[in-house]
Amino acid sequence: MNDHIHGQDASFDNAPRYVDERGGNTALVCYGLMIATLFTAFATGLIALIVSYIAREEDNHWTNSHYTFVIRTFWISILYAIILGFFTFVIGWIPLLGWAVVGLMGLYTTAWFIGRNVVGLLRALNGRPIDDPRSWFFG
Repeated sequence: MNDHIHGQDASFDNAPRYVDERGGNTALVCYGLMIATLFTAFATGLIALIVSYIAREEDNHWTNSHYTFVIRTFWISILYAIILGFFTFVIGWIPLLGWAVVGLMGLYTTAWFIGRNVVGLLRALNGRPIDDPRSWFFG
């Protein structure tokens, strides 16, 4: 009862901690920025990239795998965008077939990007590292 007077619920102290003090919140913010990049043409993704490079350290902390995962997600998505742009230029002018190929490639790239960031976000929320942060798929 006394805790409510001071504005803090007594159950707050018993709540499970999913993120430690070191930088788990920064990893969560990086994933949020990466997902937001779908609507900002890589602007927020660039911010997430810079934050990940700065926050990553040389020890064996679980957050380092997330920062590596975010960095690789950014650069691999840039590579996929370049490949998609090339195929759009080469075969995108072909009615139906070219549009279908380019559309499927764009759909795959978007699904891969969203899936990779959601997997990373869920693991960061649970305080778990990415098993294989250098993977091309979902770690």
